Amino acid sequence: MDHRRHLQRRTAVCVLVLAASWFFSPPAGAAEKTHLIAPGTFLGAGLATEDAAGAVEFYTALFGWDAEKTADGYALHHQGRLVASVTQIGNSTPNVSKSFWLVALVVNNVDLTMESARENGATIFRPVTNVQGGNGRYLIVGDPEKAPVMFIEPRDTPIGGTSGSGSWVWAELWCNDIDKEAAFYADVVGVGHQEIDRGGRPYHVFTSQGEYRAGIIKIPAELETVKPGWAPYVAVTDLSATTAQVKKLGGTVVFSTLEHPADATVALILDPTGAALFLYQIGSLEETAK
Repeated sequence: MDHRRHLQRRTAVCVLVLAASWFFSPPAGAAEKTHLIAPGTFLGAGLATEDAAGAVEFYTALFGWDAEKTADGYALHHQGRLVASVTQIGNSTPNVSKSFWLVALVVNNVDLTMESARENGATIFRPVTNVQGGNGRYLIVGDPEKAPVMFIEPRDTPIGGTSGSGSWVWAELWCNDIDKEAAFYADVVGVGHQEIDRGGRPYHVFTSQGEYRAGIIKIPAELETVKPGWAPYVAVTDLSATTAQVKKLGGTVVFSTLEHPADATVALILDPTGAALFLYQIGSLEETAK
């Protein structure tokens, strides 16, 4: 899991913004009016990788996503809707991967967000930038623990919005100090922080408008090589079959919990380029009742 060490590398983060204008560009016929989206909403993610073509081959085979070549990499679609971008970055350190997924969270005002982020100890990787087509504005920061994250003030929801297998379902922040990180995101994004009971185990979440928006996990002491970072979750209908496919396609299964779907059956994987991603098993009410 050394890949998380490279989430702190400023060069990789800055290269990813080259694809941001495509990632958040509006779909054909997008509405011009501003849509109110709750702060802290997980909008989607983009992948920065040293092997864009290899990553695309992996994800299209694993999730059934469709790929479209762009100037800086690829656009990935699910159910006809743009869900992610894949950006090619340089291999500046041979035999060491710095590929990673960049999570995007909604904010109400990116100008105030950038000012607040600076005041709260963040590193500004990318200042406020207009999205192509006037569909919003975004910035990219490293939070106090240097976990890269994108904050976006959208005019529409140009990505995500799909459901079922292959859709984004959750995002999670792995950090060293939950209270410190929760205070940062409360001040900067406007989200609350709550500890909930998940099957007898405590779990921390960001909240807004009465809804859970993302998770927060304290990095276990035994995982000393894991560095703070955000990781997105993708829904699958059969975790066991999907993890087997991950291995077949050249990825790595870091860990997998093959429990009942209602108990949050998940797996952490690394794609062949070293980027981390969670799989989350979903099922119908009939299936989870079995």
